[in-house]
Amino acid sequence: MSTYDLRVRKVYNWLGSTELMIELYGLEECVGFGDTFLEAKKNLSESIQRWEQTFGLDRLPPPNNRPQLIFIDAPMEKAEFTFINHELLALEQG
Repeated sequence: MSTYDLRVRKVYNWLGSTELMIELYGLEECVGFGDTFLEAKKNLSESIQRWEQTFGLDRLPPPNNRPQLIFIDAPMEKAEFTFINHELLALEQG
């Protein structure tokens, strides 16, 4: 996993508390969540393994030939969390 860039963000979970989200940059479908960076990174590794089993290695982004970058995004705000949940409800209903 050190050959890929990562995006890290503190987000709200469905309980309303916060946790870390780490996603593989360039493959946002591979995401890990956790209370700590190590826990989220472990869950991301499991997500990448499931991706590989489902779609194969050839669908992963090309690995970097340089040091890994970790992008740290601003924490999610309550308004964004509320908006996302509103959109998800609208999709379910309609």
